[in-house]
Amino acid sequence: MKKHTWVATLGLCGLLAAVNVALPAGAQELASQVLALYPPQTGELVFVDLQSARRSPHYARLKAQALPERYHDLERWSAQLGVDFERNVDRVSWAFISRGDAASSDFVGVAEGAFYLDEIQRTAAASQLRTLAYRGASVYWLGENEAGREFIFAFPDNARLVFGFREAVQEMLDRAAQGGPSLLDNAQMRGLVDQVNRRASIWIVLDGEFTQLGVRQFLGQAAEVPGAETLAQRVQTASLRMELNRGLDTTLAARCASATDALWFSTFLEGALYFQRQRLNESNPALARILGDARLQRAGDEISLAVAISESDMPALLQARSFTLSF
Repeated sequence: MKKHTWVATLGLCGLLAAVNVALPAGAQELASQVLALYPPQTGELVFVDLQSARRSPHYARLKAQALPERYHDLERWSAQLGVDFERNVDRVSWAFISRGDAASSDFVGVAEGAFYLDEIQRTAAASQLRTLAYRGASVYWLGENEAGREFIFAFPDNARLVFGFREAVQEMLDRAAQGGPSLLDNAQMRGLVDQVNRRASIWIVLDGEFTQLGVRQFLGQAAEVPGAETLAQRVQTASLRMELNRGLDTTLAARCASATDALWFSTFLEGALYFQRQRLNESNPALARILGDARLQRAGDEISLAVAISESDMPALLQARSFTLSF
C-alpha cells in the first residue's frame, strides 16, 4: 500500500495525449448509483470500461505496461477470494479522497460485474481470511499497510465489489444504505464527470488539489524552474479520456485560472514536448515522431494536448515499452 500512483497515468497522457474523438460506439458509463457512493471530498476519480478495452488486440500488453501497480494489486488480492478480474469484472472505478493532504489520501473503489458470493465465502473460509458483515455486505479483510490501515473487500450484492481502506469502504456502505452527501453534490467534480462519462472507455477527472499535485510530479526537475510552482498552482482542473481500439486515442484537457495563465502554461508544455522529442529521437523514434505531430491547443482559459497513435505504430511502441511508467 504505497503512495498512490495516479500520476503515472497522468504522465502517460502528457506523453500520449491525443485528438478529440467522437462518442465511441457502445461506451459504457459510470452509473449515477455508483457515483453516489463516492464522497463529496473525492479529488480524483478513475473509470475503466474493461468490456470495451478488452476488444483491443493490444489490451493485455498495454494493461501490463500502463495501469498503475494498485490495479495489479487488486487483481492479486481478488484472486485470494476466487475472483478473476478478467472473468468477473466488467467495469471498475476508483477514487482518491483528500483528508487534508492529497499525497497521502484515502483510496476506495467499486468493481462492477458478476460475483458468486457462495463460492467467495467458501474460498475465504478455506484461506482462513477474516470476515465480518457490515450494512448487509459480506466484508473480507485482506491485510494492512505499514501505517496499520486495514484494506478490505466488501460485496453489497452479487454485482458490486467495494474495495479500499476500511473506514472509506464503510462510509461507502453507509451511503448506500442511508444516503447522504456524495460526489454528485460536488458541482466541480460532477461537471468534470459529465464531460467525459460515456465518451471513452477509460477516463480520469481531477480537482484542483490533485491536478496541481500531478503537474508538479509530472514536471519533475522542470518544476524547479523559477515560476513553475506558481504556474502549476494556476491549473485548476484536469480530465483525461482514452479510447483503446486498434490504436489509441487520448484527450487531455486542463482549465487554468485565467486566459493569461493558460497562455503561459501552454508555452511551458510546448517546450516540454520539444525536449521530449529531442531526447527520444534515437532511443524511440516512433514516439518522437508521434510527439512531433502533437497539437497543443488553447481556447480562453482551457488547454488541450492532442495526438493519435495509429494501429501501425502500436506494435513498435509496445515493443519499446513506451507505456511503461516509473513514478
